[in-house]
Amino acid sequence: MDYKKNLQKTVPGWAQKFLMHSKCQFDFIRVQSPLSTLLGPQYKRSRSLLEIDLTWSCNLRCFNCNRSCEQMPTGERMEVEQIERFINETISANHHWKKIRLLGGEPTLHPQFLTIIDLLVTWRNRHSPSTILEVATNGYGEKVLTALAKLPDGIEIDNSNKSSRIQPFFSFNIAPIDRPEYNNAAFTNGCRVIKISGIGLTPYGWYPCAVAGSIDRIFGYDLGYKHIPNNEDDMHELLNVFCRLCGRFKRQYEAPLNKPFMSDTWELAYDRYKKSPPSLSKY
Repeated sequence: MDYKKNLQKTVPGWAQKFLMHSKCQFDFIRVQSPLSTLLGPQYKRSRSLLEIDLTWSCNLRCFNCNRSCEQMPTGERMEVEQIERFINETISANHHWKKIRLLGGEPTLHPQFLTIIDLLVTWRNRHSPSTILEVATNGYGEKVLTALAKLPDGIEIDNSNKSSRIQPFFSFNIAPIDRPEYNNAAFTNGCRVIKISGIGLTPYGWYPCAVAGSIDRIFGYDLGYKHIPNNEDDMHELLNVFCRLCGRFKRQYEAPLNKPFMSDTWELAYDRYKKSPPSLSKY
């Protein structure tokens, strides 16, 4: 169970805040280079959990979105042919996925959403019946609810039931490299996302997490793998690039945010994107 959710169910409010502060202080020390060199990375990417960003379109566009759906919207999305390639690659590699989550953006807004669902269900039924297929949705609006109602049996739904652009998100757009306290951080530590959410697949390929793929869309490093990583690959070179830009890496307690927050590195990146969006190679 998620650490914060578990706290909310078992301890009073004042103790929750104290424990969260204590954990953040430990985690901050843990990701500094001396301790990381001694103990190794704090997190390793999952080999069995996968998140596929079907689309970066969204009908809600929350502040501080970690896919930049609000900050820099785009119509880019996974093509059906890319999903077919993923399926064929998984079969060829004899790779077993414990869970595949479809998200974005709002995944139900993909124009071929149900076609993609059918492809994945057919693959699962024939090749991997124990794999969990899950759709992560904001549950907002008639179009989204209509698409969800058409899902076949056997698809799990993670519905956050959002109704506002203001969500308790972390400060995704505050880059750790813009904070002096992270000058000595080892970014190959990653964060909990690479362990509990899983590896990411986007229109531009494989990343240690799907958030990293959304960062690449803005910065244009074009580092997505074009083939499924082997199990021995921790993807440290990508973590070292993208975690230094991702606010999720920060190990400091934050109160819920109610407006956009952004550091200089992200302001410059979005400004460059507006003038000339980077062109990345497709998966």
